[in-house]
Amino acid sequence: MVLTITPTRTIGETQVDFAAAFPGLKLVFFSKPHLAHAGSPAKFLIDQQDLPLGELSHHMKTGYLLLEPEMVVWQLERLFEEEYGLHVQVFRKSGETWLETSTTDDITLEQQQAKVHASEHVHPEYIDPIDYREQD
Repeated sequence: MVLTITPTRTIGETQVDFAAAFPGLKLVFFSKPHLAHAGSPAKFLIDQQDLPLGELSHHMKTGYLLLEPEMVVWQLERLFEEEYGLHVQVFRKSGETWLETSTTDDITLEQQQAKVHASEHVHPEYIDPIDYREQD
């Protein structure tokens, strides 16, 4: 997949294109960088979908990123950082929850997607509605 990066392109547009190419994964933007295999604090999360990418980086330029399924997550995050000054984290859907992939930064986007598909087939354990506490 070729992802277009321009100063006028919004966070939301970028996220939609990424999610279309890699279902079950999403890009989340932050105002501060993070280390490989480390999470980003929620206080630095940018949730404004209509915010242009150019407002997030001092050295924003127009360009493209080639994102392949065989690309390792930390490489993708580093490319955004080095090429465009954008701080992103990849999140993976697990059931109804979005997980930050910081502990699995060393696996590929394709492997992350396999984890998404595996989590879709997990069924919650049966919960017995009977109360077994002591009764008088």
